[in-house]
Amino acid sequence: MQGRCVLISGGVRSGKSAFAENYIMQSKQQRQAVYIASGVAFDEEMKKRIERHKHDRRNDGWVTIEVPHELPERLTEFNDKHIVLWDCITTWLTNILVESLPVEEMIVKLKEQLYQWRKRGMTVVIVSNEVLDAGICKYEFTANYQRLLGELNQWLVTFCDEAYELDYGFVKRWKG
Repeated sequence: MQGRCVLISGGVRSGKSAFAENYIMQSKQQRQAVYIASGVAFDEEMKKRIERHKHDRRNDGWVTIEVPHELPERLTEFNDKHIVLWDCITTWLTNILVESLPVEEMIVKLKEQLYQWRKRGMTVVIVSNEVLDAGICKYEFTANYQRLLGELNQWLVTFCDEAYELDYGFVKRWKG
């Protein structure tokens, strides 16, 4: 049984996460909903936000796995009895760059993991931000980040069965 992959992108506060969570809950059936969270609590506001999100998901039966950058071995255990939401790949990439980790190598590992999940019959929903609407930044670090995220998003659109973009809460289906 072949799995499915869904990309949900859009700007900051466009409604991506709510749309993704709703997508998972409607598609869940008898599968365990897994939330892969990449946010890191650098300040008090982010700590509160993460705790609120964990609490909200716990009430809906989600299992949360924190993946700020390294893909844990635990992810290899998932199969067609799981439905996964990764929120968000943009934050994951940011964390890798800020920690000066081998970004190209880690993107390859991510792609391999997605192929494996698909082979195991899983549904995976990936949230990503759109950061290129404002143009390429003149600062090298940010321009590199934009390039990497743009390339990753293009690969995800090609790889995924469905692709959605949110803008001000409005949903545009681009693929699938």
